[in-house]
Amino acid sequence: MKFKVFLTVVFFVFVSKIQADSSTLQLEYENSPRSEMIDTDSLMHGLFSDTIPASKFANQKATSSATDKANKSIAGKPAEPKPAEVKIQPADTIIPYIIPAKQEQVHVDSLLFLANPFFIELVYKGLPFDFNWNIQPDYRTLYYGRKATTLSTGLLRPVSQQSAEQTVADLRQYTDEQIIRHAANLYVMTFDDLPDPDAYESHLIRGKSIKNIKFVTDDQSFKHRKLIVKREQIGPWQRKATALLQFSQNYISQNWYQGGNSNVAVLGILSGQLNYDDKKCIQWENSGEWHMGFNSVTGDTLRKLSTNDDVLKLNSKLGVKASGNFFYSANVDFSTQFFNSYNGINSKVMKASFLSPVRLNVGVGLDYKYKKIFSVMVSPVTYKYIYVNDSKDVDPNLFGIVSGERVLKEIGSSLNSTLSYPITHEIQLDSKFNFYTNYKTMQVDWEIVCNMTINRFMSTRISFNPRYDNSVILPQGEFAKMQLKQLLSVGFSHKFY
Repeated sequence: MKFKVFLTVVFFVFVSKIQADSSTLQLEYENSPRSEMIDTDSLMHGLFSDTIPASKFANQKATSSATDKANKSIAGKPAEPKPAEVKIQPADTIIPYIIPAKQEQVHVDSLLFLANPFFIELVYKGLPFDFNWNIQPDYRTLYYGRKATTLSTGLLRPVSQQSAEQTVADLRQYTDEQIIRHAANLYVMTFDDLPDPDAYESHLIRGKSIKNIKFVTDDQSFKHRKLIVKREQIGPWQRKATALLQFSQNYISQNWYQGGNSNVAVLGILSGQLNYDDKKCIQWENSGEWHMGFNSVTGDTLRKLSTNDDVLKLNSKLGVKASGNFFYSANVDFSTQFFNSYNGINSKVMKASFLSPVRLNVGVGLDYKYKKIFSVMVSPVTYKYIYVNDSKDVDPNLFGIVSGERVLKEIGSSLNSTLSYPITHEIQLDSKFNFYTNYKTMQVDWEIVCNMTINRFMSTRISFNPRYDNSVILPQGEFAKMQLKQLLSVGFSHKFY
């Protein structure tokens, strides 16, 4: 029974404490002078000026006039207050407020207000937990019915002036709490959903150290070497072209004591690229090559020059980005030749001629690209077309075409891979690998080229081209074998950008 009485008394004391605090706050608000209240409209006056005047405190006679000026400033455009001299009262006079000798100017950055001071980040952080567990009852308030006052209450009391930054911060916090209570649907994520800042902190980049650094003076600089400036191509289109003319020559007189034969070999290559890249989802690559190679062979009485390299290649590939480095692509590959090519020395058996053969491959599939160095395209569906213009002098069986016909059409699958890797600034390695099969026969062609630059106009070219094709129609008892072509040449070269 005593315990219940004790709990009842504690409960009534707690309720009385809350009522006393609320009545005290109301009385303080009603009795507080206007000079202590923060006018938000006057605070936002910083939008139009770089300075905000400090709070002005006046005596009791000027209280009514200050209130009228504040009300007028709310209705119209706030006027910038001007500093004024205030008469200092004697030191022994007891007044309820501190009167400054001169009004001060508090400098505040105007960008604080111009940047929308009520901007609230749409990240839910939760309501502040500010419950006060240490509640001390005020028995004097319960006895007198109001908050007890002391002798020092009416004496000089320090006036705390809140900074503009702190006021804006409080307004933001209050606005944030109101959004949480009444419009929580405006938040797009919670604080826990934000990315971890540790993932973006600074870290050391480990790499190979530079060794063998050499310093040269101005007198030993590259003063005899012309500086090559590459023009930057602006826009989605990129183009470049290369021309090479390489040759080898050997002359031996008929009375040379060791004997021998004279010969000449010439190789000309024209190549170009025209590519489109919108840096978003579309890439279109176009390239073309024309190889012309001739050489003289000792003992050939029918021809002074024989064709050893003659091919025109045109390639176009259009890709639409799928995801990451993968593209949905369509590829068109065209190749043919122009000059007659024979089986050997003093031979009249023609292996190829003008537009014999014409090869066309069209495939669709998925293409993987790594930067601009490597690309591999898998085409599950590929259309193969071969045409022989001169089926009378050129055997169509060499291209898988039945005798008496000129055209071969079939559907199969293909894999095309390209590599363009600069080993050094002067050495460039290019590789093209093509594989096609109709699930009965297959055709593999791999071309490896290494270009080594000597100077601006001289270069060396090494090519290695293995090939295997069992789609050729051979006589009974014969089988397809590996084919190989290799070339080493030195000559002139020039690049066009």
